[in-house]
Amino acid sequence: MRYEKQNGTTHIYNESSETEQQVLRAIVKASFELARPAGMGWLHFNDSQQMTDEIADQCITLEPRYEGDKTVVDMDYVQGRQCKTHVSRVEQGHFTLANHSYERDRGVPDPMLDRAKEIIAGKQSTGLASTSQMYKGESLTLRLKEYGFTRQNGESDWNFRKRVFPDLFKIDGDRAMEFLQGGSVAEWDEMDNMLYLVFVSEDKGKLDRNALAKFAKGFAADPLEMREQRKAVSPPSTNKD
Repeated sequence: MRYEKQNGTTHIYNESSETEQQVLRAIVKASFELARPAGMGWLHFNDSQQMTDEIADQCITLEPRYEGDKTVVDMDYVQGRQCKTHVSRVEQGHFTLANHSYERDRGVPDPMLDRAKEIIAGKQSTGLASTSQMYKGESLTLRLKEYGFTRQNGESDWNFRKRVFPDLFKIDGDRAMEFLQGGSVAEWDEMDNMLYLVFVSEDKGKLDRNALAKFAKGFAADPLEMREQRKAVSPPSTNKD
């Protein structure tokens, strides 16, 4: 399997040694593995759940459902996870990903497609994968653009996330905390949870924009980087409370 981006569209090709089913199944599995819940999806989220071949195939339609239908993978919310992965056939062995649908919620698709290549090669999952790349670089820019925020010239990821936090909190408080922490709640460790508890202990009715900005500026360093440093020296916490 290989992929390339042309004029804002990601083109995916299966190699001669691969079948369409193998490639599409790997994409479905990779998308699910790296997807995280949003909103009511938390009611159905199981961080240890892995997608079987049988369930993956339910998301794949190799034969057109109606005249002119080119959709071969259709994943919106799957078992609580925000997948937003829609793939169409161009011709035999050549597909395109609906980039806008994917990028506005999950950022650039490269990590997901690279994981699909690993799945085809036989590399198994080793637990809940990190999705920190969704809070970095172009992925961060694309995702916050959907909320109406634009990165300033030369602005670092951390400064961008801190700056938009007060305004994003007024739109979606839970999502704002994920952006500030630089990770899905599903991946927070004990330190992240402790910081969140300190925050929610405040009277939210008193959290005006200045108070929110002060809270964001109170971090000694980027919590995303601190979390990655902690993971590098100790096993990840399984506590999601």
